[in-house]
Amino acid sequence: MIYVFYNNDPLAHDLGGGAEHFRGLHRALLKSGLDFHLVAARLQDERTAPNIDYISQGAHFGRYYLALWRWFWSNRKRFCDGDVFHFHRNYAAWPKLTLAPDKGRVMISYHNVTGRVIEGVLGRAAAPLRRAMLFFERRVAALADSIVCVSNRDRRELADLVDRGPFDRARVIPAAFDQALFKDEPPAPPAAGEAAKLLVLGRISHQKNMPLAIATLEHLQAEGHAFELTIAGDGEDARALIRRIAESPAAASIRWIGRVAHDRVPQVIKEHGILLLSSRYEASPTVVKEALRSMRPVVATDVGDVPDWIEDDRTGFICQQDAASLAEGVLAAHRLILEGRYQPTGRLDDLSEDAIMSKVVQLYRRLQAV
Repeated sequence: MIYVFYNNDPLAHDLGGGAEHFRGLHRALLKSGLDFHLVAARLQDERTAPNIDYISQGAHFGRYYLALWRWFWSNRKRFCDGDVFHFHRNYAAWPKLTLAPDKGRVMISYHNVTGRVIEGVLGRAAAPLRRAMLFFERRVAALADSIVCVSNRDRRELADLVDRGPFDRARVIPAAFDQALFKDEPPAPPAAGEAAKLLVLGRISHQKNMPLAIATLEHLQAEGHAFELTIAGDGEDARALIRRIAESPAAASIRWIGRVAHDRVPQVIKEHGILLLSSRYEASPTVVKEALRSMRPVVATDVGDVPDWIEDDRTGFICQQDAASLAEGVLAAHRLILEGRYQPTGRLDDLSEDAIMSKVVQLYRRLQAV
């Protein structure tokens, strides 16, 4: 049996690379013929499936984690040596390692460097907690049978931060995106009338750094450039975003449309000329690949595997994490559109969902055979 654990719902339309990865795993496992169960959090009430075990309600990880301990306690006696347990947070593996340590194989996917969210919330006060987390993370890394990182940059950082041995051996499998969403949208470069329309799409959180996107628009307008900014997403920092927009001198040119359903993403991207990624950190952001598939130039901070996908002065620009640098990138992307120099990328050819997920399924089969 393959067990996959993630605090999300593969039948929901939540945005983000992690959510899309979970949906992609579900689709791949359905095709694979392998016996599997996804151990998930319910984020919608309309649908269910026999191979999905919902153990909590809502996106709160604390509730999911407590439920995970209960789930392992209830099921600990049914596990077999051929089982594979795939976790998407290293500390989510502790219920298995504690309650069923001698059964099956443990696989851990890293969609970011652990501790960044805590540091974003608590600042310097997170340092003692981070030291404790690193202690347990080193133990998990040593006990895991396989580790997967979605970007080589994260793998190198984790090797320096946690333990070089396990992460030097870790596999790098980037996050895929759902190409089926785009099958009815023939890609075409943006029209001149869309060139001044900026889109930021993602969770309203410390990680995504929406205030920097607003500051970038303010910088552009202060220099006399007439751009508009659409913010698509929702999240824990939504109230702070509302205040920031209200206080902005560029407020009249900012539109916040809230959460966008996953299947509406292609249309939202198509309505804008430039994708702006202002994140403090990322692993392998899905929205960058979706924008490139839609032939929209990307202006992004230098995070995660973004430089692997963007070709400078052809499909986008990598910038520093400040408003002036991002504004310069936006102006360069604007010129790219108006001068008709945007070129379709060939870098997504090996990033089909089938190609990426087949690597994960092959890894499941290999671990089962050990």
